[in-house]
Amino acid sequence: MQSPLAYNATVIRRQDVHDGLMWLWVALDDGEFPPFKPGQFVSVGHISQAGGRRNLVKRSYSIGSSAHERRDVELFIVRVDDGEFTAWLFEQRAGDRVWLPPTASGGFTLDGFPRGADLVLVSTGTAIAPCVSMLRTYGNDPPWRRAVVINGVRYAADFGYREELSARAARDPNFVYLPMVTREPPDSGWQGLRGRVTDALEPGRYLSHVHAPLAPETCHVYLCGNPMMIEELEAELSARGFHKHTPRHAGNLHLEKYWTD
Repeated sequence: MQSPLAYNATVIRRQDVHDGLMWLWVALDDGEFPPFKPGQFVSVGHISQAGGRRNLVKRSYSIGSSAHERRDVELFIVRVDDGEFTAWLFEQRAGDRVWLPPTASGGFTLDGFPRGADLVLVSTGTAIAPCVSMLRTYGNDPPWRRAVVINGVRYAADFGYREELSARAARDPNFVYLPMVTREPPDSGWQGLRGRVTDALEPGRYLSHVHAPLAPETCHVYLCGNPMMIEELEAELSARGFHKHTPRHAGNLHLEKYWTD
């Protein structure tokens, strides 16, 4: 007999970046979240009542936590214009109830990543969360030779994890962090890179920032975020010798389209 649909988790903490961007930390009622691989996602659910029936409405969000810290899961969430689910989610506060699945899902992981290769993590917006989970999980003993994180947002206020990643770049010569903005006003005081993340992967620009080439022989590239960005870079990088990774065929180009409402 199927058990009745019910909430099984609680929001234990919330931190707002601004009114349309936040972190949520969610814990299961019955203990630690089951083991997961960095890069995977969970669904967050809302139970609604309609037509005399209880219905589960859910959306998927990548985990930002280290895979070694499972007392709760950390989620980095943007409010979607006209998105009914995120409108509900942004009403939640510490102590409010939500639903979580029994396990994490997804194949956007470091499975098949060869020790000693360069790890290139390219994301837009909140899709940086799975990249942060990878970095946090491996700490000071990573399998990569060099890690490069490129994250694009519209405005500087939309960055998540910028302080953490900047601090890591300052202390680790084998870590490069390239935050980029596309719509930041020219007089805002922003001193960093402007343009789309695709610009940073242009061979000459990449070499100037990383001091190493973006080569299929030495690099594995992970793309997470806007589907249009992923399609554009998949075509461009494939033409440069990269091959898409699939469960059946190992490759050095890993894709995760990241779109929620």
